[in-house]
Amino acid sequence: MSAFAPIDLNDGATTPVAHTFSPSAIDSLGVAKLFENLPESTLESRLAISLAVRLPKNGSQVARVTAKVVIPVMDAVDTAKKIGEAIATVEFVLPKTATKALRTDLLALLVNFLQDESAVSAVQDLESIY
Repeated sequence: MSAFAPIDLNDGATTPVAHTFSPSAIDSLGVAKLFENLPESTLESRLAISLAVRLPKNGSQVARVTAKVVIPVMDAVDTAKKIGEAIATVEFVLPKTATKALRTDLLALLVNFLQDESAVSAVQDLESIY
């Protein structure tokens, strides 16, 4: 089990910038929420990440792990005004019978797929596979 501690992630800039996400809260559903806290940022302009693990219950045969990244889109003129959010959500649906090796492979395949040119072009340039 990981401690609820700050997480450092690099962005996609040409010269990557490290962003430190500080623990905020674990809600009643077990979702750990972390925010980037910068002195010059407003509450609405903070980058956010979250992670949740839901174990099987009530006869369910699967566990679910959900990871989320949120980047606020701020108004170009009024930089304190949020006008939208760019959101990425990943959900792993893991049968109770899945081994650690299978879960490790699933994570590795997803990470590698997201680094493949087809996925990169889809997200960065909104280009589909043809």
